[in-house]
Amino acid sequence: MALKKPERIFFGSDLNKNIALIERYVGEYADLLIRRLEVAGQTIAALIYFDGMTDKTAVSEFVVKPLLQRPEQLVGKTPEQIAAACLYIADWQTADNDQDFMNSIFAGDCGILFAGSPCALISDLKGFERRGISEPQTEIVVRGSREGFIENLKTNMSMLRRRIKTPNLCFENLQLGTETNTSICLTYIRGLADPQLVQRVKDRLNSIEIDGVLESGYLEQLIEDEPFSPFPTVANSEKPDKVVAKLLEGRVGIMVDGTPFVLTVPTLFVESFQSAEDYYSRPYMASMVRFLRFFAFIFAVYGPALYIAITGFHIELIPANLMLNMWQAAGSTPLSAGWSVFFYALVYEVVREGGIRLPRPVGAAISIVGGLVIGDMAVQAGLISAPVVIIVAFTAIAMFVVDALTDAATILRFAFILLSWWLGFWGLLLGTLLLLLHLVSLESFGVAYFAPFAPLLPYQLRDTVVRFPLWLLGRRPGNITVGSKWRQRQAVPPNQVKED
Repeated sequence: MALKKPERIFFGSDLNKNIALIERYVGEYADLLIRRLEVAGQTIAALIYFDGMTDKTAVSEFVVKPLLQRPEQLVGKTPEQIAAACLYIADWQTADNDQDFMNSIFAGDCGILFAGSPCALISDLKGFERRGISEPQTEIVVRGSREGFIENLKTNMSMLRRRIKTPNLCFENLQLGTETNTSICLTYIRGLADPQLVQRVKDRLNSIEIDGVLESGYLEQLIEDEPFSPFPTVANSEKPDKVVAKLLEGRVGIMVDGTPFVLTVPTLFVESFQSAEDYYSRPYMASMVRFLRFFAFIFAVYGPALYIAITGFHIELIPANLMLNMWQAAGSTPLSAGWSVFFYALVYEVVREGGIRLPRPVGAAISIVGGLVIGDMAVQAGLISAPVVIIVAFTAIAMFVVDALTDAATILRFAFILLSWWLGFWGLLLGTLLLLLHLVSLESFGVAYFAPFAPLLPYQLRDTVVRFPLWLLGRRPGNITVGSKWRQRQAVPPNQVKED
């Protein structure tokens, strides 16, 4: 059970007692600074902030200097009046209790307690280091925006606001984690997002009781519809343009402070095969690349299992010349096709995991050299055959073509290896049937996960295995969007548009 916060204690009019209240609330912090401002031997105010999280120069210039230069303006005035007439700050708010006050201080703000006032002033003067906006590493594109989200929530919100210049773009803030008090921002476009969907997302987020949220992956696992499915029912992305495209279809985004990955719901199976770059290039190449993604995913799941089924159960399906070559390659190996594929697939996963965890220069060398050396030595030692190395290696490459389904493809690959090892083609048929039944039963926040294939939505098939021209994709997804269904004029070829 997550730790419960202590009860709120409200400030009084005695400045010294308010400072003591804060000291009792936080305990002894080496980096907590409490600076008292005195005029004529009397303390008129106290500044409270964390060293390294607040901009000291800004505090001195915009808060300390104005207060010391015009102390007479503090007499008999509320913190709001003092901020409006005296301080050089643009963003401020008030707090009347220790919890609200310290939550802002922990976030890097500067707090001001005034003598004779039961209300504190909080100024946004954050000064901690942040990573600059750069190209996302997980979603590389040739054409399109090079901007990627960063770990700062307000910066990420501004990146969406720059792309959607309309009052209908909504941001709703909340905090999760009894200890971390992580800032969460819910974003959607009013009039396109289903109000019931927005409320459902809010209810699931508000029902979370946890001590800390360190990354958006926490929320992804705590709000998803199918926690026992290998398929993700909550999508994530580092690219602002991709998130904007989903918001324009009526989806809801969830941003978490401290991570560059933004969640979007609901999500569909077919979205994993779509890239933002597909819509920036002409439809012919985009359709071919998308077809290759589907083929790569199918091969990543079925490739090793198909090899086991054919070589172990249905050898008559192989042409005579190829069969002879495969027999010669596997003749001296002590392991069966099933053991060979299963063993080398496990070896590859170990090499891949080691390459990911090691430092980047070393990890790349380990992944490439380790895979080549181990495979070549295993073939020369007669442990496995060359066709097994080829099949597993090509499967490994195909698995990363659809990055969003890499985890699911890995799990399914081993499941189909075991089924084909046991029953041959009948095992593949059984596994495929169970897989399709599972896919059609999944939902993501009330939307069928396998749409538009099941249930069949003919119009939306234009943007699945192939991508139709943009002028034929004028309607938003009817199973997600409410309000206006049309995103552009009805289907008119560009060469037939009437000129003014």
